[in-house]
Amino acid sequence: LNGQTNCAIGLSGISPILDYAGTQDAFGNILRVTAIAISDEIASTAELVMGKNNKCPVAIIRDYKFSNNDEHISEIIRPENEDLFR
Repeated sequence: LNGQTNCAIGLSGISPILDYAGTQDAFGNILRVTAIAISDEIASTAELVMGKNNKCPVAIIRDYKFSNNDEHISEIIRPENEDLFR
């Protein structure tokens, strides 16, 4: 079977991406391209609680530490020349 993951279609007050490029990992190596699509990760986490057909329309995620900002969900869309799936 092929699996699917949830993805975000919008967000408010939270950055869609957490970029670690230029920081050190646990072994002291400089990370070059590590960026986490936070908005999609949150959507996927919510799916674990909500299920696909459990009639649970909402999941509440508490105590996640985030930076408050006005970035747009379009930040996670890669330029066409960098997108492997278009």
